[in-house]
Amino acid sequence: MKNAVKLSVVVSTFNRSEYLRRMLNSLREALIPDGLACEFIVVDNNSNDDTRLVFEEIEQRCKSPIKYVFEHKSGLSYARNRGIREAKGQIIAFTDDDVIVDNHWIQNIDKAFKEHDDVACVGGKILPIWEAPKPSWLKTRWYDYLALLDYGDSAAYMITSNIWGANLAVKSEIFRKYGLFDSNLGRKPGKLYGGEETDFLHRVRNAGEKLLYYPLSIIYHHVPGNRMSKNYFRKWRFDQGELEGLLMGDAKYINIMNIHSITTLQLAKRFIVSLFKVGCFTKDRLDHELRICQILGFLSGRMKRINTPS
Repeated sequence: MKNAVKLSVVVSTFNRSEYLRRMLNSLREALIPDGLACEFIVVDNNSNDDTRLVFEEIEQRCKSPIKYVFEHKSGLSYARNRGIREAKGQIIAFTDDDVIVDNHWIQNIDKAFKEHDDVACVGGKILPIWEAPKPSWLKTRWYDYLALLDYGDSAAYMITSNIWGANLAVKSEIFRKYGLFDSNLGRKPGKLYGGEETDFLHRVRNAGEKLLYYPLSIIYHHVPGNRMSKNYFRKWRFDQGELEGLLMGDAKYINIMNIHSITTLQLAKRFIVSLFKVGCFTKDRLDHELRICQILGFLSGRMKRINTPS
């Protein structure tokens, strides 16, 4: 009798077959501990490239069971939720098509849950593969925009929900207890929306469950040149603001930019102050530009919400 699946790896992909081949090759070459039964699930999120052909090529050389599923609803949360429904493992590990997993990634996920059997979720390092020279203005404090993560070399219980979905492992029972990823959140075609993993982890942590940062769980994330541009960062903040505006219900007070209970008048004042600082200061100019982008995005989201029939 075959061993029950203990670990399911869910790979979400959308029109990036040029990355997917490298990703799946790194996954199939990853070391698997004795006694750990694994399965790999590739969720094609409505791609129209040769993703299926890449999967079939890798499938022929993969020793672990590997499955292809097509999710016709476009959006990263839809893809990850489909992977959860397909998974048979006691632990579900998520990653994306544009990464390369460390050779010991699967081993260390298994090790993390064995060493810390009280945790619900484990996140690890996401280190960059720079595909172009990194510009001098791109400091480490901006790395969140690129879905990079490095909290150091010591394992630690998290007091925030800031673990990214490209390197996240969750006990499958946690989804049964607290629900799946919110399909209103997460990347969508043409939109850099996000927040699906932090929203989920926030629910889990508020329920009293433990989250663990485990530095030995490592993946490497491709960062193409077009993401190392200020325009990409501006769009990222605009889209995040728009998402906040779309999801906020009718209220006198609004929550934006991590500022709670701010009035529309106060928001307008912040916008004017940021405009002034952009024009008068060179230091931290980009910070102020991004604040403006987020406010404009928020207003765009509110207008779309108002003009959408209920």
